[in-house]
Amino acid sequence: MGTLRRRIAIVVPLVAVLSACTWVRLSDAGRDVAVVSTAPSNCKRLGTSTSVTRASIASIDRRDAKVVGELETLARNAAGKMGGDTIVAETAISEEGEQSFVVYRCGD
Repeated sequence: MGTLRRRIAIVVPLVAVLSACTWVRLSDAGRDVAVVSTAPSNCKRLGTSTSVTRASIASIDRRDAKVVGELETLARNAAGKMGGDTIVAETAISEEGEQSFVVYRCGD
């Protein structure tokens, strides 16, 4: 029984630390992309991007702020590759950690 307790004592903190980590990095192109809450006027719609990240690790839910941040970072990176400079969330975040964004180009 002592071995099981030691394993639990190691695994539980490890999962807690991993669930707090941010795995996604903002690309250079993504740095120039703004996240806005409503569709901008006078902008060209370029398309959509669907982002997916882990909503839980080892059956432990990750903090909402981390999931939101990673989804937005992934969408900003994708928008930058598409030539966009603005994104708007099109869907809510699913239980699986997926969200779609509309990509716009508002600058020249």
